[in-house]
This record gives sequence, structure tokens and C-alpha cells, in this order.
Amino acid sequence: MLTAGIARVDITPSVPIDVVGYSRRAEPARHIRAPLTATALALSSGSTTAVVIAADVPFLLPAHADRLRAEIADALGTSADHVMISVSHTHGGPTTHAHGVKIGGRQRERSANEREFIDSFPQQLAAAATQAAGRMEPVRAAGGVGTVDLAVNRREKNAEGRVILGWNPDKPVDRDVGVLRIDRLDGTTLAVVVNYACHPVVVGPEDPGVNPDFPGPMRDLVEQVTDATCLFLQGGCGNLLPLEGFFDYPGPEQAFGRKLGVEVLHVLEQIDPIERRLERIDYGSVTPITLHRRVAIEPQPDQELAAVGRVVELPLKPLPSLADLEAERDGYQRELEDARQAGADQAALNPIEYHLNWAEDAIDQLRQGEVAPSVPAFLQALKIGDTVIATMPGEAFSELSIEVKQRSAAATTLFSAYTNGVLTYMPPAAEYPDGGYECDYAHHSYGLVEQIAPQSERILVETSVELISVTW
Repeated sequence: MLTAGIARVDITPSVPIDVVGYSRRAEPARHIRAPLTATALALSSGSTTAVVIAADVPFLLPAHADRLRAEIADALGTSADHVMISVSHTHGGPTTHAHGVKIGGRQRERSANEREFIDSFPQQLAAAATQAAGRMEPVRAAGGVGTVDLAVNRREKNAEGRVILGWNPDKPVDRDVGVLRIDRLDGTTLAVVVNYACHPVVVGPEDPGVNPDFPGPMRDLVEQVTDATCLFLQGGCGNLLPLEGFFDYPGPEQAFGRKLGVEVLHVLEQIDPIERRLERIDYGSVTPITLHRRVAIEPQPDQELAAVGRVVELPLKPLPSLADLEAERDGYQRELEDARQAGADQAALNPIEYHLNWAEDAIDQLRQGEVAPSVPAFLQALKIGDTVIATMPGEAFSELSIEVKQRSAAATTLFSAYTNGVLTYMPPAAEYPDGGYECDYAHHSYGLVEQIAPQSERILVETSVELISVTW
């Protein structure tokens, strides 16, 4: 029999603290607009135990995610391949790693509050997982899909033909609202898993507050109506922005979250995880009437839980030479010195330092011989009843999520990007000729010497489709 348990821990950091995701944001957050949480859904059936963790943080490095999955798996007595850690990618949360460059704030420094958060984060995730595992009860699960129009493809071309981040309504957008409903056997809802794709940047860099962006108010609405616990899994939003975003005042993220939440509630009403039979009742009045009632089958049929993971190698674009990197570093250094002499403030200096810091780190990697022509990526599929969750460890474009769901063998497929680490952006091969941030230099944000190559798209998609089939 399928059993499940749910638990949530508060991971809100102490302020002041740097929140990351916007390079130009130089000042630390000094207030808490809304709390950050980590929510764990533990599941078991037969000899299989799995856990899904959703956390309100911007990034998790793959190597860090691997260690966390192994530690949580040991605590639960299961396989690391059965542990899924997803981050919402909020740009209103702190860094989770102790070394390397942050995107925003003091880019190479870690304050006392940051170190406290980094040190406590693994224990908080493990606590959520173990608490959830200790609350198991019999459940039934079923999935469904709705749609909502809140995001736009951001790969806009300007007058010079250069790709910028803006609006391009002619390019693909994954508008699916995937929902997994998990009910107790009495029909009350224990947990709701929501999957939607949109960069959580309704709240812009000018707002100095810790916040989960739109997933927070979406969860609040769903939980108020259902009395269940809601988990958010970020979808393939590498090339998606909110239709309106980057606000410097509170409120718009609430409206976005409520609109998404209303569609989630609509989908929930179409889902019934309890298997039922139709019962006919004779009902007399002036004329004979027959009534029909849907009644629960006793006992409920078993539902399958299955998980599988695989590491694939993603090729990198041709690596730069040491001389090329040194020349690039020198160019950034001159640009930084000129900006300082011109009196630029830290908000203007930060983006230049972002590139300079990457170049210095890349040079160190080349000199130390640490650079391979490919990078490992862990992909996963988790089947829960009639629904499968497929994952990718990066900022996957909508094209990838759409194709995986279209080709999936599952009745309902949720596509969770930003899961088990965030490696880099993952564009389709067709986008590389147009260049732009995601194809040309997004790897600067993740410490890679070069971006993954166009061939990576087929490896990611075909592996995901195959893993789904294995669980199905």
C-alpha cells in the first residue's frame, strides 16, 4: 500500500543577509517580506521509499545536492536515487554554498548570517525529510494538468538582432499547471504538489527583502482552501519571465501567486485519487427515480511507487585557451577600473565584477588541470501512482519540458527543473545560433569554464523520456 508523510521547516535566514539572483543588487536584505520554507514529502510502497523536498532557495550546486541526497538517503534507509531535492529559484533567498562567486551582494564574501544559513541548511532539509518519514499514513495519489497564461518567452531580439531578456510571444511557453493530489483514505487531502514554469522574478532587485516570490502566496492560497500542505516544483523556465516582473514594491507577487493558485484549485477539483464504483439507488416519488452515487471501492487497489536516476555526461562547447581567458580577464579588469574612476556605484560595478570573478576562477581551473570536456548531470524519474516527476539539474528551457511531457509514457507528467542541483542553463540546440546570455555566458553564474554544447539537448531529453519509461 502507498503511504505518505509531509513535513515543513522554516529556513528563513537572519538579516541582514545577501540575497542572490540579481548581479546588480549590491545591498543586503534587511527585512523579511515573507518566510522561506523547505517542505518534504516522504513516500513508501513495498520495499521502496522516496522523498521529494522543495526548498525556497535560488540555487543548489550539483555536488552539494549529491552529498545532501546521500545523507538523507542514509537517514531514511533508502537509495540516493530515490531522494529528490528541488529549489524554487527565488531571487529573494540567500546562497547555499560556502565557496565561489555569488550572484549579487558581496560576491566573494560570506557574512556571519550567511555562514549560519549555509551551515544549517543541510540539517534543516534532513529534519524535514525525517519528520515526513515519521508521519506515514495510507494514501492514494492522482495527477492532473491545467493551464494558465502568466509567463512569456524572454528571448527577445532587439533592433541590432541581439538576443536580450524581454518579451518574445512568438516563441514557446510551457503553460501547464501540473498537480499531484495525495489524499488520505477518508478522502481528505494530505499534500498537493504543484509544477509550473516561470522565473520567480516578480519581485525585482530593488526590493531588499527576503521572500519566496510567487510560489509563497500560491502555496498559501492552496493550503487555506484545502487544509493540505503544498509543495512547489519549478518547471522548465530557463527562457521564461513573468508577463510583468521586476517590481520594486510589494503586491504583484501576491496577485501572480493567487492567479496560479486559483488554477491549481480548479485542477484539484477534477482529480479524485480514491477509486470508486457507481452505485444505483431506486428512489421513489410521484414518478420512479434512479439515483447514482460514486462510492469508494473497498479495499483500495495498490498504487506503485518507483524511482530511477542516471548520470549522463553533457559535452561542453570548445574550451577557451588559457591565453584567451587571461585576455578576457584583463578586459574585465580595465572595464572595472574605468567604471570606478568614473564614480560608478556598487550596483554598476557588481555586474563587471561578476564576469571578472568568473574569469579568475576559470583561469585557476585551467592552470590546475581541473577542466574536462564534459560535465556530469544527474537525471531522475519518480513514479507516484498515475503520475511521474521527471527532473533536470539546471535551468531547462520550455522546449525541453514540453517535449519530455509530450513523449512521456505516464498518464500525468510533472517536469521539475532546478532539481538535484543547478548545473547551468539548458537551451535547445536551435537557440545557440542566436546566442545571448543563456547560450553564450550563463555558465559564468555556475562556475563552468564553458557552457554546455548544443548536443546536450538530445542527451537530456532522450534520457528523461527513457527514465520515465523505465518507471512506467
